[in-house]
Amino acid sequence: MHPRPSSIACAGLLVLPMLLAGCSARHGADQGNAQVAQRAAGPARQLAYEHEVDIDTAPERVATTQAAGLRACRDATAAACTLLASSIEGEPNAAATLKFRARPDVIPKLVAAMGQHAELARQATRAEDLSAPIVDAARQVAMLDDYRTRLEALRTRAGNDIEALIKVNHELAEVQANYEAAAGKRALLAQRVETEILDVSIRSERHRSFWTPIGRALREFGGHLAEGISTAITGLAYLIPWLLLMSVLGWGGRRLWRRRRGGKISAG
Repeated sequence: MHPRPSSIACAGLLVLPMLLAGCSARHGADQGNAQVAQRAAGPARQLAYEHEVDIDTAPERVATTQAAGLRACRDATAAACTLLASSIEGEPNAAATLKFRARPDVIPKLVAAMGQHAELARQATRAEDLSAPIVDAARQVAMLDDYRTRLEALRTRAGNDIEALIKVNHELAEVQANYEAAAGKRALLAQRVETEILDVSIRSERHRSFWTPIGRALREFGGHLAEGISTAITGLAYLIPWLLLMSVLGWGGRRLWRRRRGGKISAG
């Protein structure tokens, strides 16, 4: 006598937690073996690099320097360089910023392209070790993939049992959502390791002439004077009510003092 499909499906549903626990235990054993092998071979570090570059140039060449960086990134393939942010400010405070994500071999080309029109003032590099997050993400993806395969097998065995199919499909939907999230996280971590960030700041501090700040101050004199007058008028508007209040209080206090003094004289 063969078991009914509903009995098989219900039995399959009862082992769902056992499947997950068994999957976790198996991957825990795999992780232990992997850790032993890693200790023997030495840790492979996954580093994500970020570079900061400050470039100084003449005020009239800030836009040219920024354009050179944009052109160098555009000349590379889309997979090799991506522009993440860009801004520029005109005179009197000429400045620009750029932010790229590029392959390690493209980063020096970007800096060299902008260095043709300017002077490299400062360069800094920092790294973040993503070895542990990458291993955790890969382990989670593998565990969810295995669990999803087992759930699909249970769905096949469920046959025409609608209730069992609903439960399995619901569990499959949750596992699929978690799998896609974990896979996306793993892909993002891999991208951070395979590519690097370059933050560029273009200034014109060293190349400004002696008269540049003076000329700027003269040009802004009218505006500063207007702001000073407006501030004084605003302060006066706040001060007038207090002056009136102090005058009334002073007048009342003086009258009260005179009245008390007159009373003392009459009593004497």
